[in-house]
Amino acid sequence: MSSQELSIPISPSITLHTLVSTPAQPSSRPSLLLLHFWGGSHHTYHPSISLLQDHYQIIAPSLRGWGMSSAPVDVTAYRIVDYVADIVALLLHLNTQQLALSANGVIVVGHSMGGKLAQVLLNNVEVASLVRGLILIAPAPAGSFALSENMRAQQIHAYDSVESASFVVENVLLGEAENVTEATRVDLAKGMVAGSPGARAAWPEYGMAEDYERAVVGSVERYQREQGVLKVLIIAGELDRVEEPGNVESRVAVVLRNSGADVKIEQIAGVGHLIPLEAPESMAAAVTAFVESL
Repeated sequence: MSSQELSIPISPSITLHTLVSTPAQPSSRPSLLLLHFWGGSHHTYHPSISLLQDHYQIIAPSLRGWGMSSAPVDVTAYRIVDYVADIVALLLHLNTQQLALSANGVIVVGHSMGGKLAQVLLNNVEVASLVRGLILIAPAPAGSFALSENMRAQQIHAYDSVESASFVVENVLLGEAENVTEATRVDLAKGMVAGSPGARAAWPEYGMAEDYERAVVGSVERYQREQGVLKVLIIAGELDRVEEPGNVESRVAVVLRNSGADVKIEQIAGVGHLIPLEAPESMAAAVTAFVESL
């Protein structure tokens, strides 16, 4: 297995810090593209990557403004379409320059905000042709979701300090604080605060309210006409306070099923929103079973 962290320029102003891992033995399995949550980076997936990297080629970027990826000069350039444009450019670059993704295709794994990105990514015809399935982890819906003004204001400033970010990690995101180590909780909070100001504010300020549901429905229907039924695995956390399992069913699973996708839901007991960190073994097992079922 070889693993490297690359700074990949995908536009004149944006470079994505991306972990690329390739198994030692050639594999016919699809590559895994891992898209992180609001406040995360590719480090969010490291516990899961360690369990998957021997069998799958893995592409794990830190999104613009997060981790060691660059931030745009325009502090409002964190719309869903901005993130998606970055990922499209990244995939097309890797497909032509290094990884030949078209040979085996890609499974797009999206966590929370990354789950919304994964769905919207299907709108790009060239990328959709590479996609072999979606794995949505505690996903945000493709449609609009509006917070109350008070909650919106609180969320915009949730990552202003390590103290406020730590509160969110322990009391909102984790099912139980003890589900991860203290060192992991500290690293999470520090990573959240280190995000660019525009990235920290964007998701609650306007990203979650952006409505792509109709476009995603059309993309899933097009996928079915051109490539067959889209296979989707949704992984939910029993104790998730952010994307509660019932909401994930009604706002994500039902929409995708009604569009023609084959959707299965797996709920993991005892965990909250941060499934890649709280339950990496369960997540890796679910990913493996899904890929083997294709």
